[in-house]
Amino acid sequence: MVFLASCSTVPEYNPSQPQVIIAKAESGDFSRYGQSFESNPYLEPKTLLRGKLNEFFVAKLSFNLQQDSRISLIAEAKAQDGTNVATAYDRDGFSEFWTFVSGGNTEDKNFNKKMNTIIQTCIPSMQFIQKAGQSTMYLPIVGKNPIPRPATIYIQVSNGSGEPTVFEYTLE
Repeated sequence: MVFLASCSTVPEYNPSQPQVIIAKAESGDFSRYGQSFESNPYLEPKTLLRGKLNEFFVAKLSFNLQQDSRISLIAEAKAQDGTNVATAYDRDGFSEFWTFVSGGNTEDKNFNKKMNTIIQTCIPSMQFIQKAGQSTMYLPIVGKNPIPRPATIYIQVSNGSGEPTVFEYTLE
């Protein structure tokens, strides 16, 4: 009889690094999830006739927490006049987005791969408990293609200790 056990470990807290880092995700950050939108949820969907219908801005949230922490996020994308030009999605919202885009074809293996990737890598909600240690999650912000420019992406992450981490990025 052979018995195999494995355990997934999270890198431990590193006191020399910030607790939260927010950055614009680069394509290499999520390229391992697939090379096209059919399997990679962080790549914009497109059609042969109309091209890309949506534009994505994906933020990378890196956590380095000494203890389990309550995380609160504020995320928005606004034009100069203050109107919202894109929507920040959590896990459920992003899953619903892709279910709508796929026309509800949930039997496709690429669709299931995409849903699993969202479950494993997308922020669970705008308020959640994050386990201690180091981890990375993505926050997709989706607007119509193209997102009107100039627009400002604003993300604030609070983890209950000290000042919140703020990220601002201008789409030009």
